[in-house]
Amino acid sequence: MSPIDTHDKTWGLVPAGGRGERFGGEIPKQLINIGGRPLLAWTLDRLLQSGLAGLTVALPESWISSAAELLPGYDRVVWVAGGATRQESVAACLQASPIDASLIMVHDGARPAVSVRDVRATIAAVGDHEGAILGRPIADTLKRVDGGWIVGTIDRGSLFRAETPQVFRRDVLARALGDSLRDGFVGTDEASMVERLEGVRIHAVMAEQPNPKLTQKQDLELIKMLLLEEEDRG
Repeated sequence: MSPIDTHDKTWGLVPAGGRGERFGGEIPKQLINIGGRPLLAWTLDRLLQSGLAGLTVALPESWISSAAELLPGYDRVVWVAGGATRQESVAACLQASPIDASLIMVHDGARPAVSVRDVRATIAAVGDHEGAILGRPIADTLKRVDGGWIVGTIDRGSLFRAETPQVFRRDVLARALGDSLRDGFVGTDEASMVERLEGVRIHAVMAEQPNPKLTQKQDLELIKMLLLEEEDRG
């Protein structure tokens, strides 16, 4: 699939190509029904409302042919087949994104309740630097464990729980993905790959609103509450 031409500044990538084994069920977790719509539709709406030029979304290959039927009306969305890993899905999305979009935003498909304001703040925080990521301080006390025994307490003062969106200059993200592939490095998020580049600075943006990720079944009720309560208010 060839990239789309656009002169807008920021393009979003949504790696939603996983099958969600930890969540279980017959369909991928990003396509389960919430309020009569797939969870992924809620995510896409929040991102597009943030002013992005458009999105490239990776789905499991077996679901690509159903994308237009399951998620109709998304004229600014390009669908691609995801890879075996998140990293491969992000790379596939980037390959199919506009080559002239200067900023690339990556967001988890399973974080549908992200605040539009938080998305915009993360994009704005890139400024003249290489990137910015959304997250929040860690409130819990952290313990170091060895063999089931507590062996120490970790100072949480400088710790930051990374979420998405994560926004980077296109050339920086492309270089980080390429270097990671060359080195056999598998990052837990996009920032972990970008951090390996020399001289890179990434802003930490403090989230103002809840932004839970659907990972386990017990996460679903909180996400439903956040989405449907806001819809009732809107």
